[in-house]
Amino acid sequence: MISDPLVMPLARELLECYRDALADHPSPPAHVGLRPGTTVDFLLSSLGDDECCEGLGWVRPDTFYPSSNAAGPFPAQDEAPTKQGVLAWAVTLELGAVRCAPTPGPETIPSNEEWDTTTQAVMDDAAAMRRAICCFIERKQGRKQLVLPGIWQPVQVQGGCVGGILPVTVRGPVCDCVEPSSS
Repeated sequence: MISDPLVMPLARELLECYRDALADHPSPPAHVGLRPGTTVDFLLSSLGDDECCEGLGWVRPDTFYPSSNAAGPFPAQDEAPTKQGVLAWAVTLELGAVRCAPTPGPETIPSNEEWDTTTQAVMDDAAAMRRAICCFIERKQGRKQLVLPGIWQPVQVQGGCVGGILPVTVRGPVCDCVEPSSS
């Protein structure tokens, strides 16, 4: 069995901070976990649950690339090989959360109060993302200079789901050239 020593430990640590931050939410998402892929499909529900309407939060491994200061300060991407090989990696992880948008009835439209409540929940999720990044930074001495949060953005509405994503780029281990563990 191959064990990823670079991306997954960082993703799991950020997820733990995110779960803790979301626990303080007035209405925490029911489903919080790691998600793979280029995007998260909000409508892939499991066991008959509607993950979006119950609240869905995630950490998604996004990209990683060599960033050893050869091309400039972190997180600049190395563009030429170095004599020592890869000295450090920049790992980008995505924090995300979605909620169910108010749904109109056959003879009604969502009220301003319903939209206000949904907007508040989405912004509370965004605040939890920021707190998770702070927690992640504080867990390791010297990490402050090695974490670069990106721009929070609303997600494309999908199946009546609304929310946002926030990427964070972390400088990974200097070298992860270790032998894979075998089981």
